[in-house]
Amino acid sequence: MEITKYAKINKSVFWGSVIICLLFFGPMIILQQSAQGLVGKVMHAVTHGTDWMWEIVVFGAVLFSLWLAFGPYGRVKLGGPDEKPEFSTFTWFAMMFCGGSGAGLIYWGILEPIYYLKWPPFWAEAQSAQAAQWALSYGIFHWGVSAWATFVIPAIGFSYMFYVRKKPFLYPSYACRGILGNRVDGWLGRVIDLIMVVGMVGGVATSLGLILPMISNIGATYFGMEDTLTVRLVVAALFTCLYGYSCYRGLYSGIAKISDINMWLIFLLLLFVLFAGPTSFMLSLFFDNIGVLLTNFLRMSLYTDPITKSGFPQDWTVFYWAWWFAWATYMGLFATRISRGRTIKELVLNMLFTATAGCALFYLTFGSYTVDLILNKGVDLIGILQNSGGPAVITYLLNTLPLTSIAIPAFLVVMLVSQVTAVDSVSYTIAAMCCSEIRDTQEPPKWSRIFWSFMLFFCTSALFLVGGLKVVQLASILTAFPVAIITVMLAISLVKWLSEDFGEKVKPTYLTYADSNLEKE
Repeated sequence: MEITKYAKINKSVFWGSVIICLLFFGPMIILQQSAQGLVGKVMHAVTHGTDWMWEIVVFGAVLFSLWLAFGPYGRVKLGGPDEKPEFSTFTWFAMMFCGGSGAGLIYWGILEPIYYLKWPPFWAEAQSAQAAQWALSYGIFHWGVSAWATFVIPAIGFSYMFYVRKKPFLYPSYACRGILGNRVDGWLGRVIDLIMVVGMVGGVATSLGLILPMISNIGATYFGMEDTLTVRLVVAALFTCLYGYSCYRGLYSGIAKISDINMWLIFLLLLFVLFAGPTSFMLSLFFDNIGVLLTNFLRMSLYTDPITKSGFPQDWTVFYWAWWFAWATYMGLFATRISRGRTIKELVLNMLFTATAGCALFYLTFGSYTVDLILNKGVDLIGILQNSGGPAVITYLLNTLPLTSIAIPAFLVVMLVSQVTAVDSVSYTIAAMCCSEIRDTQEPPKWSRIFWSFMLFFCTSALFLVGGLKVVQLASILTAFPVAIITVMLAISLVKWLSEDFGEKVKPTYLTYADSNLEKE
């Protein structure tokens, strides 16, 4: 049978996802500011009532990921015995890192240390030496191993299904077959797929709802304009066209090349900030915070503060864990698409440690520079944050760097390219999920990729019109809640498949499809 270049659309998943997205985000456009009061109440109820669940599931994901890498199945190869990796190691890492972090890492790498200095965890005094010890460590914790562990489960589950079991499907319901059996072929499977698609849309809209106002503010200030809602919507529309075109070009011509470019731009930007700032202080603060993180990792992972009720773990850790689950399906499917020929151990270690190291570099540079401005230079970034918001803080910080006429445009380019890399990957992945079957040589239809690019713009515009960080956070948590449950099902299904296919047969250097029990069926 001849394999066509483009896969066919699964109409029930495609149109079902569209309808649910419209029903979820459409009312935000209609209600706008009047929805904020309700959002705050729902946000508090959800984060304080389910904090323990998010933390247990994420900590369990960390342990499960380490077991996958260093346990008996770490050498299972995701592909045939002679299959080589599709992308170079550098490109593979670049696509993984850029796809999973985007411009959000730059945004929070600057702002999180300010929040932790002013409202530190574990009852430390504001702007004290104790608060400074958490300023970088908590940011690296939220973007590090625990975050990427939520991506590992779907990444290995989908990769195993696609490259080892040779099933031409890129939708999550089929990966749950190990636990749900043939029930995934009916309405239950369609519900799972719809939940995962909507979760991905919510996660991306959350990211864009935070990042695009920052890009708009920096750009408007640089060009001497007022940062109005109209300017933000225009920036969002231009951004949509940019990542829509990249997604239209596909995996090889668009996403892979732009990821390589983005990595080099990021390296140059980080080096510039590191050497433009107080380098010695920045390195000292960074490694001190790494020590605090390693010493307190378990405490931070399970911190809920039920007695004093400071709200810190709910406002930060719970939000982050929900946000990562909203992204987990996308990252799992995207990692699957770029990881053919790798072993389970290689994929897990890349996601857990290499990507974490990349995220930590942002806190070494931007985070340390921010702390130095507040504690050593006496700059009132906290006041700017409270009075004018996060984008104004970032604009101010950039103007303290040397060569601002070059540094600010370079920063904007890195921000745009970083977010384009992440979002076009998501549009591509959602389009792939909405296909009935998709072979490893096929791509989703171009029109579908473009459609989801503009659907993401619609959902982001809804968050713009309602406004407020709580709205953005709630959108992430509500869409991610069922995704977390399905991720647990994926993990159980994966263990069952591994046990069925390989059992104790773990001696060869690589384990491939030909070594499994599938050939005997």
